This record gives sequence, C-alpha cells and structure tokens, in this order.
Amino acid sequence: MPVRASNRQHFTTDQKHAILDEYDKCLEWGSKAAFIRAVGITEGTMNHWCRQRESGELKSRSDNVKEDQRLNAGDKQLLKRVLKENEILKAKLARSEAAVDILGKASALLDAMAKSAAATDPKVEEPEPQRPEWLTPKPGKTSP
Repeated sequence: MPVRASNRQHFTTDQKHAILDEYDKCLEWGSKAAFIRAVGITEGTMNHWCRQRESGELKSRSDNVKEDQRLNAGDKQLLKRVLKENEILKAKLARSEAAVDILGKASALLDAMAKSAAATDPKVEEPEPQRPEWLTPKPGKTSP
C-alpha cells in the first residue's frame, strides 16, 4: 500500500491502481474509511479515481506511451489518394441522390396524371366480342 510522503505528493497511475485494488478488497463495515485515512486521501478523491477507472480515463503509464505521430511518404501518398477517392464518391452519391429525387417526383406526377385522367374521363364500354360477318354461317347453306 503506497503511503503519501507529504501533502504535496501526487500518486502515479500505477499507485492509484494499486490503491484502488486494495480499496476493493475492503469488505468489512468501516474498513474502506479506515483504508482511505491510512493512505492519506479523501473519500472524494477515492470516488473520483473509481469513476476515472470505470470510464477508462485512469490509464497506466504503459498505455500513455505515444507512437511517432508523423506520417511517412507512403502514408501521405495513401492519404491523398483516399481523400481524392472520397471526394469522387461524395460527388457520385450527390448525383445519385438527385436522380432518385427526380425519379420520385416524376413518379408522383405520373400517378397524379393517371388519377386525374381516370376521374375526368367517362367510362367507355367495350363492345362485346362478336364473330366477323364472313365467319357467320348463312342460313340455308350447310357446311360440307
């Protein structure tokens, strides 16, 4: 259990993790408060560290090691190519969305025209299908 040397000392992240692990092991009534007093921190500080650990903000030093953030020439070239492709695809998407919008409006217009024509035109009755005259048998003649 790390002990604070003075009121101005800060605990490292590894020490905070060790303190939090020990704090979690305190199960008896009053043992957590006694542990906090023994370490020399306040209950608010312990609650703050617990919230940081749960949210993932309390990381160990090994997690804080940063890699080289600079891009090499190959990465820069790849980035330029991907950005250019992204712009092309955005333009293509905009054209496609415009075409879909126009087709939707045209479909709505044709539907409206069809409904309008059906409402204004009277129903024309279809003549019943009949045999043409030249196929109808003449009276008095028999077929061979």
